[in-house]
Amino acid sequence: MDGAARILRRYTGASILIAVFLLIVNYIILGTFVFKGMNEGSSPVHVTQTVAEGLHKNGTSYTLEPNAQDWLQKSQAWAMLITNDGKVVWEQAIPDQLPRAYSLAEVAQFSRNYLQDYPVFVWENEMGLVVVGYPKDSLAKYQFHFPISWISDLPYRLLALLFGNILLAALLSLFIGSRLIRAIRPLISGIHALSEDQHTHVEAKGMFSGIAKSINHASSLLQEKNALLKARDEARSNWIAGISHDIRTPLSMVLGYASELEESNAVPYEQQQKASIIRKQGEKLRSLVSDLNLVSMLEYEMQPIHTKPIRLSTLARQIVTDFLNNDLAESFTIELDVTTEQCFVMGDEKLLGRAITNLVQNSIVHNPSGCHIHVQTTLSANQRNALLIITDNGKGIEPCMLPDLVELPYSSKRKSPSHNGHGLGLPMVARIAAAHHGRLLLSSDTGKGMTAELCFPLSS
Repeated sequence: MDGAARILRRYTGASILIAVFLLIVNYIILGTFVFKGMNEGSSPVHVTQTVAEGLHKNGTSYTLEPNAQDWLQKSQAWAMLITNDGKVVWEQAIPDQLPRAYSLAEVAQFSRNYLQDYPVFVWENEMGLVVVGYPKDSLAKYQFHFPISWISDLPYRLLALLFGNILLAALLSLFIGSRLIRAIRPLISGIHALSEDQHTHVEAKGMFSGIAKSINHASSLLQEKNALLKARDEARSNWIAGISHDIRTPLSMVLGYASELEESNAVPYEQQQKASIIRKQGEKLRSLVSDLNLVSMLEYEMQPIHTKPIRLSTLARQIVTDFLNNDLAESFTIELDVTTEQCFVMGDEKLLGRAITNLVQNSIVHNPSGCHIHVQTTLSANQRNALLIITDNGKGIEPCMLPDLVELPYSSKRKSPSHNGHGLGLPMVARIAAAHHGRLLLSSDTGKGMTAELCFPLSS
């Protein structure tokens, strides 16, 4: 929260500084426009005064100073001198349609700034009344006290000021954005490194120093936790491997002696039956230890994978044949459906065979009263994946319980504990599929059987 407040303060302060800076720049530019424009030319009143003061009488003729003539030409204006009796005694570029004599009433009218729609300005001197007129469509008709040329250029100056503000704001935005990107880029790199479980260190400076410190702290915590998890996983894997190794020798002796007692004619029949029970339970224990060791190695990617091109249809035929030849109960039937022989995958033959066997065995174990098992090899709809689908018409399971079937018996991800067997069969299949860059998909409903689909990338 402190980091967010700091960023907000810095952002607000920067925004205020930018606004003040733009305001000052606009005041300076506007002031420059006004004062420079006022000095670049003269207003109509000033031009009229200059003409009146620059007009001189030499005998019976009149002369106008060059400076005043220049102002008239620059302003595109005309001028005349009216004596007290109303006659025009001097003129400069006066329009032809204007009269050369005026009554007192007419003088009073154009003294109010108009003469036959011509904007006019008057100035009195000792020789009479000096009149300076401007074209009919001139901006002088608005009686500005600024130079006419400056008033004419004002819209363009304002437009230039607007574009100047836009350009300046864009440059400031690019400058601030570039600094912001330079400050954020290390944070983004650090976050990406965290997402990829890599150690990262972001230099803590600027407005994002608090966030950088948090990223560094999170990275340190993740590294510590990963180290602890790795040590724990290695210890658990080593313990499982050690137990599996230590159990194998005494278990082999138990199974060997149980088999001898079961097959010995010198042993009473009742004792042979007990020895048979010992052998069968020992075989279950050996299978459990083997499954536990394999699942552990797959879980931590310690199981070596020996890949080669495998035709799924051939592998499925072998497994179905093995089940049919191993005294499968009459209540179970297995059907093999090979849609195509082109289902080749790159995989470990033993592991894939174990996965298919577990799926068929799962249908047998969970349907003790019997069921029909359908094994199919085919291609996916996009022809990019090889599919092996095993379907039974047994009792099925509720859809909400399907996610638990691929989790280990005591995993925290399970919604409910396993109550039926050791629960390693389907988790092992899911991990074998993942080790081959594939996936296991389950679908079922109560009383409608179960479908297990193994999907693998098709080998080219």
